[in-house]
Amino acid sequence: MAKLLGIVLAFVLSTAAFADDAADKAAIEAAVMDYFDGQGEANIERLNRAFARDIASMVAATKNDDGVVELRAFKDMGPMLDRWAANENPPGAGRDHEILDMHIQGGKIATVVFRYADRFYDALTLIKIDGEWKIVAKAFVEQ
Repeated sequence: MAKLLGIVLAFVLSTAAFADDAADKAAIEAAVMDYFDGQGEANIERLNRAFARDIASMVAATKNDDGVVELRAFKDMGPMLDRWAANENPPGAGRDHEILDMHIQGGKIATVVFRYADRFYDALTLIKIDGEWKIVAKAFVEQ
């Protein structure tokens, strides 16, 4: 009887953990889409939902006119979010995109690799802050 109770308890606990993982995955996907479509719509509310505005940072690896890769670091995403939201001709939501990879560790930190069309790959780090998943770091490279 104790063995059966142990099996049932293990099943219940693993089912609860799976539900937590599924909820975290959905919340992380929502944060990533708030970033992507928020930028596409020039929507500051969505961008602020996606990013930990006061602490998030970004590293960009882009090619200059001579084809040389240049690295740029932005330690404060606030001005960048404001710039994206001020875009008078944003590219729009629903562009070609895909989450290529997602890892969640302990329900507290996650990494996401994201593809935007054939233009960029993003590597995003998210942390659960006060029960909400927020992007705290973004690195991107041109494809």
